[in-house]
Amino acid sequence: MLTALERKVEATLSSSCLLSLNAMSLSVAVDACKMKIYFEGLLKQWEDCLPLGDACDVDFGLWGNKVWDMMQRMKYVYGLNHVQVNLYEYESAVYKDFKEKQRAVDAMGDSLMPLQGLCGKDVTEIVMCALRDLNGVLLEISEFLNSPDEEQIARSFDQWRNCYRKHYHRSCQKAYLKWKISFSKRTLRKNLQERMKVEMEGLKSLFENEKEWDMVYDAEQKMVDYDGLSRFLFTNAKRYGVSHIDERPMLSEALRGLFVRLDMLEMMQADLQIQKRAVEKPVVALEDDLEKKVLKVVEKVNHLAEEKWKDHLTGMWQRILREFRNDIAKAGPHEKFKEFSKKTVYCILGHLKMKGVYQQRVTNVELTKVLEGQNNGMRKYLNNGLSELPSTLEKNIKAFVERELLTLAA
Repeated sequence: MLTALERKVEATLSSSCLLSLNAMSLSVAVDACKMKIYFEGLLKQWEDCLPLGDACDVDFGLWGNKVWDMMQRMKYVYGLNHVQVNLYEYESAVYKDFKEKQRAVDAMGDSLMPLQGLCGKDVTEIVMCALRDLNGVLLEISEFLNSPDEEQIARSFDQWRNCYRKHYHRSCQKAYLKWKISFSKRTLRKNLQERMKVEMEGLKSLFENEKEWDMVYDAEQKMVDYDGLSRFLFTNAKRYGVSHIDERPMLSEALRGLFVRLDMLEMMQADLQIQKRAVEKPVVALEDDLEKKVLKVVEKVNHLAEEKWKDHLTGMWQRILREFRNDIAKAGPHEKFKEFSKKTVYCILGHLKMKGVYQQRVTNVELTKVLEGQNNGMRKYLNNGLSELPSTLEKNIKAFVERELLTLAA
């Protein structure tokens, strides 16, 4: 689209007269207006979910500069026809009217209504304003894509993974189950451990060097660092080809390959956890005092969970409490509430909301009011989630929650 516009501007030099030049210029203005609307739509879409692949193959900053060059070319061509052009023309009244009339004509429409009533002297104002508008939105996109924030990265990564799970997980799961069924319960654990090593090496091979691998894998904890992986993904977006998650989702081979490796590792880790629990000595589960207190708090917002998770909430929180009991049991020195670390509980709750366990339409202000009886400073733990916790604890809880949700969703 942008290349075609550039060629059309170049072609204005071949205009045989001022009338021809004005006609070509109006065509340029129409295209620039349509493109501006199109790119504004893309920007709005990308603000909700950062793009990967093809969108990042376009240097929007460079094209913003090229549109400025097009404006200078238009001034030069009009100069050859003895017409003065103001390069710094902004939203003139005639351009606003032209732009509004265009909105009534769709892509397949042939109405010339937007051109009616125009004078020759109006054309230069219209084409300069249209190109300036396009220049502005291209530079805005460039700035946005080059400076994603942490919240956008986390939210976008979840959307891309959810797209994979919805459209590709089942085939990966079938392949995994076909492999797993050939082993008896006695030999499965050994083969799972061996297969995990192979899959981990395969995952490592997707990255170019040890520095990249260190960004996405926590060697100390021996687990994938999903926070690091999400940041890597959206700062190396060009590597993942043409991918989109709109009405007809399509993930590039590189992106799908990455998610398949992660998927396989998660299923194997979940099976290893189940096997480990199976060989442990069974104990009678007694609800202790801490569990009662924490469950009493989180149960206040059970009704705000997504329907598919409501029946799993109590069990999920019980397993979280067993896994991170020491971290939840003791309140920090700066916490006013001393019975347990309400901060840690709210951080986990905020993370679960971000993962879609609790309803997205419910604001954190509303959650805080239900939990605390009023909107107070505890809201920031729901807002920021696990990032408020020490990095090692944050990684461990993230990994545990990932396994929980994967197991429950299977």
